[in-house]
Amino acid sequence: MGVIDPIDPRIETAGQVRDRVLEAAAYLEPARLGSCDDCGFAPFGDDTSTSRQTAFAKIRARVKGTQLAASKLGL
Repeated sequence: MGVIDPIDPRIETAGQVRDRVLEAAAYLEPARLGSCDDCGFAPFGDDTSTSRQTAFAKIRARVKGTQLAASKLGL
C-alpha cells in the first residue's frame, strides 16, 4: 500500500506512516500487507520535484513507520 507521497516535499513522519499502515490493516490481512511509495520517486526522466535527500528521508520514514506498525500488529 502506498504510504509515501513522492511529489509532496513534506517528509512524512514515522508516526504518520505507522498510522496509514494500521488503518490499512483494518481492511487487509496484516500478513499480506506491505508498504511502498505511492508511485515512485521519478515517474519521468526529467522530474526534479523531489531531491535525492528528500527521497531518502521519506524512505527512512517509511521503513521506520512500517517497523512501528508491524510491532504493534505483533508481526
